[in-house]
Amino acid sequence: MPNPINPKRLKNKATNYLARYASTEEKLTLILLKYTKKKWPEITIEEALKCVKQTVDWCRKKGYVNDYDYMVMKVRTGRSKGQSAKQITQKLFQAGLSKSLISSALLEDENFFEKEFKAALIMAKKKKIGPFSLIPVTDQTERTRQMARLARAGFDYEICKNVFDYLGET
Repeated sequence: MPNPINPKRLKNKATNYLARYASTEEKLTLILLKYTKKKWPEITIEEALKCVKQTVDWCRKKGYVNDYDYMVMKVRTGRSKGQSAKQITQKLFQAGLSKSLISSALLEDENFFEKEFKAALIMAKKKKIGPFSLIPVTDQTERTRQMARLARAGFDYEICKNVFDYLGET
């Protein structure tokens, strides 16, 4: 007879994890599944998944895990680090959020272009390119190379062009 999973231990593990780290429901599910396989190796995956889902539902009802709040936090921190919307979207998708939820939240923002431009400026300042370059960019090939660096970071052409036109640079 397999040893049944202790729901109280599973809830304690979930709350201890969520006290240290912000998480999505999917990521929490994976953490708890890994924990159950380690603590109760004789339990089947289906039974473990059922108990883990109940624990994740309990965490959601208590407000310990909230995918929308996680997404808003990651968008805000990504923007402050100079990440483009494409980079942020990719990271959120890897965290287990649905593409529709991510894109709707990013696109419903009325200041999208302005925030994208500010993030591009932050990145340009961090990487010392464009108007923040140590040596003024006068050579067209150097300008193209630096704009390509912004484009590889996920910023579109208009944003890159505006960054280089910022502070009157040609």
